[in-house]
Amino acid sequence: MKLFLVRHGETEENLAGLLMGQDHGVLTEKGKAQAKETALKLKEYTFAHIFSSDLNRCVDTSLFIKEFHPETPLTFTPELRERHLGVFQGKHHTSVDWESLPGAEDDKKPEGGESVSELKTRVLDFVKKLYDQYPDETILCVSHNAWIKQIVAHYMNTRSLELPKINNAQVIEVEVEDNLGGRIVNM
Repeated sequence: MKLFLVRHGETEENLAGLLMGQDHGVLTEKGKAQAKETALKLKEYTFAHIFSSDLNRCVDTSLFIKEFHPETPLTFTPELRERHLGVFQGKHHTSVDWESLPGAEDDKKPEGGESVSELKTRVLDFVKKLYDQYPDETILCVSHNAWIKQIVAHYMNTRSLELPKINNAQVIEVEVEDNLGGRIVNM
């Protein structure tokens, strides 16, 4: 399966330095332009299905892409949502003390939220489900920084916390094989 991953365009909250997690967010004018540019880059591809996080910043980004793929099914799903940051959602990133949370780095979990380990399991379970359903197809997923980083980390055999941020509206192409084997084709 060919899997294309796209991060949503820039949001007002990104600019403000806020941790959004599973809050919605609003695309800036630049974010809309980024989404349109990415849609143009992807217009020549044929996708069997487009999946998008159901959070507004991804919904809006995916709708720009969908304009060039009117016949392609588009499904909005909470499975592609960003990591749930619990009590940290909506807070400025400099006001949060991640180190104070108990546990190993990938297991640190804000109250009411999700750990990186839990996110990774959720993401890879979804990718496996996609592969089982579309093994010989090309699929597009519009999601979020931490969600996409779990896939990149898996195929780079590293920890997601060691990777740089995925840029807004960045496109990543992954070749997915049986049992989550595969490789990153293009970043």
